Amino acid sequence: MDSALTMVEIPTSYYLATGKEGGESGRPPYKAKDGYVVISASGSAMATRLMRIATGDDGAAVGGWTNRVGQDDPRKLAVAKWCAENTVDHIVKTLLEAEIPVAPVKTIPQVAEDPHLWEREMLVKMEDPVAGEMYLPGATIKMSKTPGRVGPVPTPGQHTDEVLSRLLGYDRAALEELRQAKVIA
Repeated sequence: MDSALTMVEIPTSYYLATGKEGGESGRPPYKAKDGYVVISASGSAMATRLMRIATGDDGAAVGGWTNRVGQDDPRKLAVAKWCAENTVDHIVKTLLEAEIPVAPVKTIPQVAEDPHLWEREMLVKMEDPVAGEMYLPGATIKMSKTPGRVGPVPTPGQHTDEVLSRLLGYDRAALEELRQAKVIA
């Protein structure tokens, strides 16, 4: 789920900031009565089970079915018709029972409100000294010994004294002299 969020992190951040859907969006492959589903029936055995469910014909065969057939392919049209006549929950339940990978496609508002993503810190809210409150994607990769984190972006000059004194050995007087000469801010 974490990696899936990275595919929609921009529109999710946009939604959290504005309350509106926008930004990038994808086209879910199958429309249901109440949403969209993604179906991944790879291989002829799975595709045959899908075709039999979609058509109601226990003798249906797929012959040459791949996910790359055109949108006007009769087999894809049969699946699209079946999906359009059923709810997301029914499609997911039916296909999972038939061991066909399927998942509901969440809207950006559903993603933005998913408590699991907030608990895993895939979505974070933080203060930015310039922009104010911001919603951002969190660190995608989670490691137990070296956890990543999202932090504020430094403002220009925020670490000037620290860097110049630590790396170049400048003392307070040298830094003040550089400021007076407008070399640093």
